[in-house]
Formats: sequence, C-alpha cells, structure tokens
Amino acid sequence: MRRTLIGFIAALALGSVSSAAFAADMAVPEPAPVMSWTGFYLGAGGGVAWADLDINHRLCEVDYDGVCFENSDFRRDFNESSDGGIIGIVQGGFDWEVAPSFVVGVGADWTFGDVLGDLNRNFDDDVFEGFHHRFNNDGSSLVDVYGRAGFAPTGSLLIFGLVGWTWADIDTDFRIRDDNDEGIFHNSDNFNANGISFGGGVEWKFTDNLSIRGEYRFTDLDNFDNNGRFECDVCEHVHEFRNRNDVDLDVQRVLFTLNWRFGGFGAATAAAY
Repeated sequence: MRRTLIGFIAALALGSVSSAAFAADMAVPEPAPVMSWTGFYLGAGGGVAWADLDINHRLCEVDYDGVCFENSDFRRDFNESSDGGIIGIVQGGFDWEVAPSFVVGVGADWTFGDVLGDLNRNFDDDVFEGFHHRFNNDGSSLVDVYGRAGFAPTGSLLIFGLVGWTWADIDTDFRIRDDNDEGIFHNSDNFNANGISFGGGVEWKFTDNLSIRGEYRFTDLDNFDNNGRFECDVCEHVHEFRNRNDVDLDVQRVLFTLNWRFGGFGAATAAAY
C-alpha cells in the first residue's frame, strides 16, 4: 500500500511537469517591438541657396500723356544666377505612419540668411547716352508650408518627396547714374512674393528621438516688378522717363537639419499589423 501511494504521487508530479512544458511550448510569443515614425518634431540646421533671376527691363521717354516717344525705347532682357549663399533653417511638423513603411506628414519652416546670394547687374544705355543702369536684388527670408509622403525601406530610413507653398521677403533696388556718377533715378521697393515649392530627400533616425534630414527644394516665385517715373534734371532738356523692371525669380536650396522627435516617434510599441 505504501509503495502504491508513493508511485501515485510520483506519477502526478511527472504529469504536472509535462503539462507545464507542453503549455510553454504552445505559448504564443509576444510581438516584437517596432519603431514608429508617427509623432511631432522640431529641428534646426542650415545649407546653401542660390537663385536664378530673369529681368525684362524697359526705359523710355514719355510725352504728357505718358506714352513712349517713337525711337526712345531702351530694352534689355537678361538672366542672372547667383553664387551659393549660406542659409539657416528652423522647422517643425508632424508625421504619421499610416501603413507599414508608408509615412505622410505636414510641416512648416523658416529659411533665413543669404537666401538669394549676390544678384547685381550693371549695364550701359545704348539709346540714352550717359545713362548707367544698376539693378540689385536681395532676399532675407523664406517661409514654407508643405506636405510630404515617403517610403521607409527600414525602420530608421525614410525616403520622401514634398510639395508646398512659399512666401518670400524680397528687396529690389534700381539706380540710374550719369557719366559723373550723379544719381538720376533711384527706386527701392520691398515685395512679398510667393509661389510653389517641391523637392525630396532622405531622413535617418540614429537614436530613438533624433534624426538627420537632407533634402533639395526648388521654389518658383511669382513675377513682381520694380517700376517708376522720373524727370532727368541733368539732361540737356528736362525729360520725363518711365522705367519698368519685370522680374521672374527661382530659388534652389540644399538643406540639412537635426530633428528632435517626440509624441510617439521612436517609442517601441507592439506591432499593430
């Protein structure tokens, strides 16, 4: 009887161990944590910008009705490309990983510094002798609002394209001087031009909450002008002139930013798909 009882207890013990081992083998493992691009971000950085400027310049002598006299019309069309200027940028936005490896987002930024580079043009008048023209264009800042979409081939790398709208603060300055370097006409103006921007780039997460972003943008600003009328007091006779400068401006940028991400970005979460 005693031996029977001991054997029965041993059998129960072995059965419990086997059941526990079988249950452990059948247990479903916890889903591996994944990294998400969803969340807000703030960033800052810098880069290089340059501009292409097309100007249609026209100067003519006008009668009392403001109509150009025949054979008194000076025209000069020219294109000017600036050297690259150093710029800075601050930005912020929100990204959403709407599906595995597919990310959409919105953002806004401010670009400042030598945005348009050095855009100057000097030329002599071949209709009105003794007139020396100088056009200067400068821009100090750009504000962008954009949307972007991209594909993440790995959890830490995002390849994206973007499109948005840009507002530009632009200063123009036009002068005409005579042979003695005396000012005949001077007109400075400030414009708030705007236009479409598009581009693309890559972004790499090197920690849970930090990323590096590099991108290229092209901005096509709407046309603006620098116009005015003036009288030439140093001319042999007092003449009234009309000056027109129709301007088309494109800006290109290469940008690099360091971004701090929060509000869900970089948090290890269980895969929901």
